[in-house]
Amino acid sequence: MSYLLKLMLLVCLCVWLGEYVRSTAAEESSDPYARQVAEQTARLHSHSEHTRAGAAEALGFLRAYDAEESLIERLFDKSAYVRRQAAMSLAWCGSRKAITPLLDALEDADAVTRQATHVALTNLTGMEFPFDTMAPSSKRTAQITVWRDWWKTVPSDRPPAEVIELIEGWKHQPHGGSVTVSSTYRGSPDVLTDGLFGPGFWQTKNVPFPQWCTIDLGRPQQISRVTIHQYGQRFVLTNYELATSLDNKTFEVVERKKERTPVTLATTFSPRLARYVRITSYGSVNPTYPTTFLEIQIGSGSSSETASIDSVIWKCERGLRALGTLGGSGATEAILRCLGPLPPSGGDYRPMVRAGIRSLGRLQDEAGFSYLLELLENTYWARYAADALGDFDDRRAGPALFAAYRKYCKQLDGSDPGDLPLDDKMGFPSEDRMLENPYHIAFTLCRLLRDSPSDRAALREIAPLVMANLPSDHDTFLLYEPEVGHLLTRHLLELSGLRRQACEHAFELLGQPRRFPKPRQARQWPQFYAGRMATWLPAVCTEMEDVPRLLALLRHEDGWVRLNASKTLAWLGDKRAIDPIAEILAQAKAEAEYGYTGTFKDEEYNDPAPRWRQGLIRALGLLGAHQHTDLIVQILEDEGSVLEVRHAAAEALADMGNETAKLALKRAARNHPFHSTRLVARDALRLLEGPPDEMGPRAYDKPVVVPESASGDSGFEAVVFIKGDNSIPNTIGTVEQADRWRQTYAVTDSGPAYRPGRNLYVLSPARPDGTVTPLTRFRDGYVAEPELSWDGKYVIFTYRGQEDPWWHIYRINADGSELEQLTHGPYHDVGPAYLPDGRIVFTSSRAGIRDEYHGYPCTSLHVMNPDGMDIHPIATNIGRDNEPAVLLDGRVVFSRLEVFYSRNKTELTLHAANPDGTRDIVIYGPERRVFWRDLDHGPKTPADGQEAPLTHRVLRMTQPQPMPDGQRIVVVTQGGLTLVGPNRYAEQIITPDNKTRSYTTPFPLPDGRILCASTLKTPDRTKVDLGIYVYDPQSKKLTLLYNDPSAADFEARPIVARPRPPILAGKERHHGYSGHFVCASVYKSQEKDVAARGRLIRLVEGVPVVARHSTQTNLHEVWKNHGGTFARVLGTAPLAPDGSFFAEVPADRLLHFQVLDSNRRVLGNQLTWINVRADETKSCVGCHEIPNTAPSNDRLLVNNRPLAMRLGPLNFLPKGDEFKYRAKAWFKGSLPPEIELRTRTVRAVNLLAR
Repeated sequence: MSYLLKLMLLVCLCVWLGEYVRSTAAEESSDPYARQVAEQTARLHSHSEHTRAGAAEALGFLRAYDAEESLIERLFDKSAYVRRQAAMSLAWCGSRKAITPLLDALEDADAVTRQATHVALTNLTGMEFPFDTMAPSSKRTAQITVWRDWWKTVPSDRPPAEVIELIEGWKHQPHGGSVTVSSTYRGSPDVLTDGLFGPGFWQTKNVPFPQWCTIDLGRPQQISRVTIHQYGQRFVLTNYELATSLDNKTFEVVERKKERTPVTLATTFSPRLARYVRITSYGSVNPTYPTTFLEIQIGSGSSSETASIDSVIWKCERGLRALGTLGGSGATEAILRCLGPLPPSGGDYRPMVRAGIRSLGRLQDEAGFSYLLELLENTYWARYAADALGDFDDRRAGPALFAAYRKYCKQLDGSDPGDLPLDDKMGFPSEDRMLENPYHIAFTLCRLLRDSPSDRAALREIAPLVMANLPSDHDTFLLYEPEVGHLLTRHLLELSGLRRQACEHAFELLGQPRRFPKPRQARQWPQFYAGRMATWLPAVCTEMEDVPRLLALLRHEDGWVRLNASKTLAWLGDKRAIDPIAEILAQAKAEAEYGYTGTFKDEEYNDPAPRWRQGLIRALGLLGAHQHTDLIVQILEDEGSVLEVRHAAAEALADMGNETAKLALKRAARNHPFHSTRLVARDALRLLEGPPDEMGPRAYDKPVVVPESASGDSGFEAVVFIKGDNSIPNTIGTVEQADRWRQTYAVTDSGPAYRPGRNLYVLSPARPDGTVTPLTRFRDGYVAEPELSWDGKYVIFTYRGQEDPWWHIYRINADGSELEQLTHGPYHDVGPAYLPDGRIVFTSSRAGIRDEYHGYPCTSLHVMNPDGMDIHPIATNIGRDNEPAVLLDGRVVFSRLEVFYSRNKTELTLHAANPDGTRDIVIYGPERRVFWRDLDHGPKTPADGQEAPLTHRVLRMTQPQPMPDGQRIVVVTQGGLTLVGPNRYAEQIITPDNKTRSYTTPFPLPDGRILCASTLKTPDRTKVDLGIYVYDPQSKKLTLLYNDPSAADFEARPIVARPRPPILAGKERHHGYSGHFVCASVYKSQEKDVAARGRLIRLVEGVPVVARHSTQTNLHEVWKNHGGTFARVLGTAPLAPDGSFFAEVPADRLLHFQVLDSNRRVLGNQLTWINVRADETKSCVGCHEIPNTAPSNDRLLVNNRPLAMRLGPLNFLPKGDEFKYRAKAWFKGSLPPEIELRTRTVRAVNLLAR
């Protein structure tokens, strides 16, 4: 054996022994964080490149400093995919040791690895020396030389001078001098100029208006901008004045306004000399509190000043981070000088301060330790200080951490603490989540505490509080894998020696006998309702002896108890539970067997909620119940079982993976009626068997030939329309979510058919004295959304029975003969329209998704043959696709209800797509939010009362139809009939009386007039009187066609032949798994930080919610299903030097991209779910780019081809080991950076991410 070979073997042996020792030590410590680090480090040595790459990525999410050496070794992995991930993770896990290996990796043969390495170097060192991974080798060599030469000058014992220079430009100063006020109820006036944005605030209460505060700047200064940071939406000013003075006697008014103000009220004005600035409140949204201010900023407001401040803050952040990486004598002191005794908590400064706090943890100096202990007293910074203390591994922090936990945690009754950061106070109960401060403190306690008497005694004192802070299943959705909350809670309870006591307490409250008697000095444990107590079981029930009691709980009257007992049995892994679970499941009724209530708005079966069968099914899958595979297959294929139960069956079969299961999954992947279940089956089969055969059904081969006679004559002899109750029935019995004039709506509650009536009628001839005859004669139920075939011979519409809640598509001849039902089954099929080739486009709940805001079934675009066969989806959406119509160029226009992160976004925008679903684009909406928010449109509707900053219920674009000019589209809005187009900035409200009159159900006529329904706007729903009219946009004349005062007459369509638009060629349809996204450059952005600091692109998939836990059969509100989505990170990669990226992504999924800086901070967030069709390549110009600039795919591929396309696509396909988290944000209409960050820490699922 050669010497070199012996040496290599010895090195490998040493590495293996090192990993073994670290892994063994972690296991012995039983610290969940150390255990995860050890597990992922061990996976770096897998034979599978995907496993190694996934482990490297996971270690980055963990910020696993102990894995640095192992990651450095992976820089030289044979797989470029692994090398890329290792380089990126070293950006967050590396220290001085990593710099030289990373400099070597700049010469890697793989261009993406080189780019990832450059990102890592900039993040670790704070330096921004350029590097172009796509440049010729000679240029790259010169750039690498700059890096190497700099590194040679860095002292080994202290920070480099360049890093110290980065932080010297920053000096924390308050925004003003002394403050005088009219009165004070709470808080010192000085908080207004302390540079801190909470938690302190100044508030007045129960005093007459006006109330004021005056800031003395100390000397006359040129100012041109004042920003008032108010406490929140419920405390904003509605009538205010801003004035300045030089002597504090005579004030000159800058601005006086009477309107509801935003939380952050920024006023910019012409520069003026002033020493005193006074803000006066003459009215507020809550008159009890005239003023509630957090901070007031005063400055010149110039763009150069803002840019200068931003530059200084960014440089300081880089320097603080580099000090933690490089360390050396004086590093801690430099950080402490920079942060000061009380770090600023304003939004712009937070990333910088977080970087400094994290670096103190890395440096582990005594001065930094003391500083972090003091920060535990700061309500805002306590969470970050606690996390940094975890890096010290110093048990002296224990007493301070225990005290902080008591201060910030929920109380024994589950109520929130008094000390709660504003960004963690979300309005709704926090029962479904851990609060941030107690989470990070618990995390650090897990890392620091040992199995010692002193630690155990201290921990026992807070153990009941730890259980009170465990998240419940309230208003969210159930997962069947351990989450970070379970891991931390179980570890702390086990370490305290009280896990068994907590377990016994839960069983006792759930009606089960105790296995162990109560201790003589029993502790006071929280006592919650049964469903919440049951959520304790997965966290603290770890003994096989508890199986009998868990099996007994499978028959508990509360469905949440059954679900959590099922989950606990699955995690225990005791196969003795299999047969009893299967017996209960086999005897249980399918949900359809419970029938319906007959109440119009009860859109679910009358079975008990939540649907507990899903828990038993998942337990059988996780327990490997192969002998009961046939039972699970039967449920998967049973239409009497609801979506979440059938979905659970697919997941259980994926867990089992036997031959029978795989055969059932193959059938489901091709033919299951729910699209979301098909995706589960397809993902499972890829993992079990590799990429499947992707051939699918043949394309529709019977297109209708366009007849010559369809000329589009303006005349028509008859109209078909709907007659129903003037009092709209689908807003009764629940929170009113649609306006009473059948005009607009904002959420899923009132759908999926938003304008129901009783029957279809025909008016012939089409004039006020014409004869009205019924076209349909349904004795009960509701009809909606009639449309005619191109030849005028057929009417298609939707109908649902009085008892049966499912809407289906029907067809009837225009003469009233041959009524035929086209769709069937427990699905909503609504909004039908004929495509030019004779097929029918419609929207359907066969998507198998529930909306992440209120939990109602989502509808997405589907297409079927004229006879109702070959139903298949052409779009994916987690809100609703509504009211499709065909444009004159052959595309489909539709209104899309977009929902994001539960209720961060709730708005209706206009989309257009080809009939095969490709080239789906937004054609109007997001850029015009301010216009619609500020519009005065007369009497308020329910949605108006819930409008939040811009993205929550402001955009309400409904019922689109093409105008005959082919350029514009008429839509119904809160402002009446509106023409939009030809670009995304152009709209024209064409009904000037929209404050007093409502217009709905428009249908353009060939001469430009619009057939519509209209009524006077009245707040009294009994006085609504919808009639059918013809409206002339030119003359503004409204001509009555028909009105029955005793009924609502609407949705009129002329019975006449129309010219067919062209038939657009579509792709051959098959079951392809993926498509591609290409972006020319994220730097072409309206977000200034993206262009300056964007380094990485990340793709997140929103795995949709399928279960609805609150229905008409339980005591909770039916709309209380704010689940959010279950997100998984499909990939992170460096941007190409020109800011472009090119990625292969899974088709027909909910996806969104994020642009990150080198430290993974989100700079550009695509706050919408997008998707790509199989084999489609979608393109965009940039990130939040100016609209109407995106080129076609063909032009993008030919002209100025992005650099990323030369490298080949990034692999952003699911691999089974993705980082997962709960993507739910409580804030309406905004997504603060802290909330974005929280989703991947406090709300993480499979990794204790930092």
